[in-house]
Amino acid sequence: MAHVLLINPWAYDFTAFDLWSKPLGLLYLGAHLRKRGFRVTLLDCLDRGDPDSCAPKNEGPRKLREAGCGGYFREILPKPAFFSSIPRYFKRFGMPREKVLARLWNLDPPDVVLVTCGFTYWYPGASVFADILRRMFPRAFLVLGGVYPTLCPDHAERLGFDAVVSVADPLSVSRHLEGLLGTSLGIRTYEDFFAVPPAFELYPRLSYGVVLSSLGCPFSCTYCASRILAPSFFQRPPQDVAEEIRYLFGRFGVRHIAFYDDALLFRAESHFLPLAEYLVRLNLPVSFHLPNGLHARYVTREVAGFLKRANFSTVRLSLETAVSPWQKQSGGKVTNELFEEAVHALQEAGFSPQDIEVYLLFGWPVEEEGDVVASVLYVRSLGLVPRLALYAPTPGTKDYETFFSHEEEPLWHNKIAFLYRRGWSKLYEKLQGKEKC
Repeated sequence: MAHVLLINPWAYDFTAFDLWSKPLGLLYLGAHLRKRGFRVTLLDCLDRGDPDSCAPKNEGPRKLREAGCGGYFREILPKPAFFSSIPRYFKRFGMPREKVLARLWNLDPPDVVLVTCGFTYWYPGASVFADILRRMFPRAFLVLGGVYPTLCPDHAERLGFDAVVSVADPLSVSRHLEGLLGTSLGIRTYEDFFAVPPAFELYPRLSYGVVLSSLGCPFSCTYCASRILAPSFFQRPPQDVAEEIRYLFGRFGVRHIAFYDDALLFRAESHFLPLAEYLVRLNLPVSFHLPNGLHARYVTREVAGFLKRANFSTVRLSLETAVSPWQKQSGGKVTNELFEEAVHALQEAGFSPQDIEVYLLFGWPVEEEGDVVASVLYVRSLGLVPRLALYAPTPGTKDYETFFSHEEEPLWHNKIAFLYRRGWSKLYEKLQGKEKC
């Protein structure tokens, strides 16, 4: 059977941190390809557990390091001309280049290479790999997929790949891949896609696992591309998710598992609550983490109780802004009243204020500096930890069409670049330093 090489490229950025980051879609495809008899190899340049990663050992907060997260090896590069005015070093994050080249050199030549690319502004990593692969494996068929080509298909077509998969929905991706490979993967429904666990066995070592119990989001927030990437909302059977978690622990011994869901608590009565009951009964020595913020409107006393009992140790709520008009304008997913009810439920369940982190969108074009400061002060007044999430212009969203539709270069989507373009870098540093506002 054909040899398929899966690649998760370097990150070209001003900053990057491994917050339970794995190319989950690529790993699912790898699992299905192996099931069909393909020989599959993985090169994940952002795998900090790889012996060649050269990743620093003590970077990041201790709590996150203990949960498997941390910094990447990085090399300073010349800044693209777009970023000449930004007073930050531009870097390549991930496995050192010479080790990547050596790894590729020692591979049996692949017949097909699947390259993924997440953030739109990380496309330089995919572009560099297109050049490397073309020189090292001139007969290989190069395919690009992921978030970047889905949101910037015209730009992605210019990178030099043989095929660009400009959709992210698993069923559409599978159909495209079947056409390229000339064989069926047996994926016709979401149930088919999730029927096999991701190919984590392709990693030399796992310090954490990740799981996706639902696909998509029922909300349509003006700043978010979730509905573009996953037009349909699908929830997996809770027992299947629990069994996958048991598999991750039993096969790989991971003690930390992150959920990638955008809407974990939607229809909690038929999804999260039964799942949490399974997890409580399994009683595995595993801590669960929610890097994506929870919808506050669904955090009831019962939900909060199960979050605590099932050992969810990283809990983050999505507030984005405490300014009521902007809450309504962005989609109406939360109000301060709903947020405070969620906080009260979590604290009643045993979560301390320091356990509850709150996402606030920083740099969102509709807000002024005073709005952000007011939101930070509001969160702090409740004794909670505000976590500023830098706004990044995202193609296809309502906000992007309103404010940025004239911009074609994906590098401009970079959240650090936008922070400086907006002129808010000093305010960001001030708020991050917890100074008085």
